[in-house]
Amino acid sequence: MTRYPYRIAGPAVISFSGGRTSGYMLKHILDAHGSALPDDVHVVFANTGKERPETLDFVAECGARWGVHITWVEYDWDEPHRTRIVSHNSASRNGEPFEALIDRKGFVPNPRMRFCTSFLKRDRIDAYARHWLGWASWSSVLGLRADEPKRVYRQRACGARKRTGATVQLPLADARVTEADVLDWWADQPFDLALRSHEGNCDLCFLKARWKIEAIMRDRPDLANWWIAQEAKPGKSSAKGHCPDMRVFRIDREPYARLFDQVQRQGVLDFADPAAPEIDWEREDCVCTD
Repeated sequence: MTRYPYRIAGPAVISFSGGRTSGYMLKHILDAHGSALPDDVHVVFANTGKERPETLDFVAECGARWGVHITWVEYDWDEPHRTRIVSHNSASRNGEPFEALIDRKGFVPNPRMRFCTSFLKRDRIDAYARHWLGWASWSSVLGLRADEPKRVYRQRACGARKRTGATVQLPLADARVTEADVLDWWADQPFDLALRSHEGNCDLCFLKARWKIEAIMRDRPDLANWWIAQEAKPGKSSAKGHCPDMRVFRIDREPYARLFDQVQRQGVLDFADPAAPEIDWEREDCVCTD
């Protein structure tokens, strides 16, 4: 274990996803610094427009309760450096940044081409560090836990992102923090994220396991509309041979419209549960952390 995993040397950007794990990380970093971050350590939340309102409220509440400034950024092609600074009040809530990116690309992302993660999150945070803060190199502090070994390994193996100069730092993995630790800690706090674990990040993210998507569709059928609309758009049928049909988020399961129809007719199927063999790409690969 690193001796002082939560002592962050700047220049550094703490990526705050708006989930319990990143909230836990942020509070422990604050505590390690006497409740006030060094001037060259900043906290950034990248809003895609598809986070649930509860997530946005949670980000704002963490900042207010803990007395820490959290910069909110969004993708916007027409803004300098493709990045717009927003706030809790002005943040997109209907998928506008995500849809604008899809329209510009001409096809939707998928598990092998997750340009949503890079364009909507990573690149926006990197742009803020480089162009707003004026840094040539910095540490990118991510909330990956010790019980996410594949994700931790991939991030450590990547080392510095040469294109931007960001070097990854993983304090939770260094401190050997697990999901159980995070949940136990939040159980003792005076506030919490008002979502169940599978409801976080983008509401019906295609990286989520099928049972999660079906469960959310059952509880919030209105959320399916946006995802169905994206797959219904005329777009490129292929791109560089990666996928035979770039109009759908996943080729290894039904489109969102069919999933929604099944949920409406049958509810969540018995076989669509956490024990199913389908890879949960959200846990395996996405840098969007809970």
